[in-house]
Amino acid sequence: MKKIAITMGDAAGIGPEIILKAINKINDLSDLLIIGNRNIFKRTENICNLFLPENIEFLDVPFYEKGIINATENEYSGELAFLCLKKACDLINEGKVSSVATAPISKNALNMAGYKFSGQTEILEEQLSDGNEKAQMLFVAKNLRVLLLTRHIALKNVSHYTTENNIINTAKIFNNELINKFKISSPKIAMCSLNPHAGENGLLGDEEIKIINPAIEKLNTAGINIEGAFSADTLIGKAVKNHSNPDYDGYIACYHDQALPAIKSLGLENVLNITIGLKALRVSPSHGTAFDIAYKNRANYGSMLNSINYLKALYPSHQ
Repeated sequence: MKKIAITMGDAAGIGPEIILKAINKINDLSDLLIIGNRNIFKRTENICNLFLPENIEFLDVPFYEKGIINATENEYSGELAFLCLKKACDLINEGKVSSVATAPISKNALNMAGYKFSGQTEILEEQLSDGNEKAQMLFVAKNLRVLLLTRHIALKNVSHYTTENNIINTAKIFNNELINKFKISSPKIAMCSLNPHAGENGLLGDEEIKIINPAIEKLNTAGINIEGAFSADTLIGKAVKNHSNPDYDGYIACYHDQALPAIKSLGLENVLNITIGLKALRVSPSHGTAFDIAYKNRANYGSMLNSINYLKALYPSHQ
């Protein structure tokens, strides 16, 4: 049986705490594997009065944990976070792990440790891609699935990456993942406009006319059911309101803050960040390391629990 890996995240943040809280709410732990540093988890147990169940498999990543200071960004916690995620990727590549739920990391600590990535998505892409695959960032709340056309880039650069080729490739990946990993036989996708009010026929911008709509036409010709470009405020607003039963199986937003403020209004514990497009799915909470409350036993574990349970539902232990 392949395991679902759970990586510790940044050891100075709330990662170990929310993992301990989450797994103590799960009855069947047989399909789970925690990847982290044993001494860090013991530290968390002692400070937060939590405990690690004896019947869960734990892969210890040895490290100089004394260099990690609680609730403080530094290169040591960034180094350990990378090592834990790298180990999960190795096990996926070896066929021993089906998927991974990742606790939050600090991008700053990661870079302080010398790993020049903008997040875990980019690490996963480097480690799990066979060369042509590109990681995509998908946000899920109940049956609402919103994919980002662009991720962590400056807003001024978004239009540069809103190209016909990028839209076509992203939509094809999304459609394929909806069919193969989310078991939706005939996906229906909606595309957001880049400009307000879908550009108002070119009055507020012409990317819809020159780029987005032609890409949608080519995708429809290729057999992909995608509609748009729709004004994002109305499209995403309605989708969030009806997130249990949205009009479309998937939505594509042009940039990060076009969709995420509305989605996260549903509550961080209800929103999952999923990496698709690679050989394995990665699911994580939609919040960060929360250094301000780390090691105070105040962290909400709901999104971590939902991340693990989401993968358990997709990859039942009997498979």
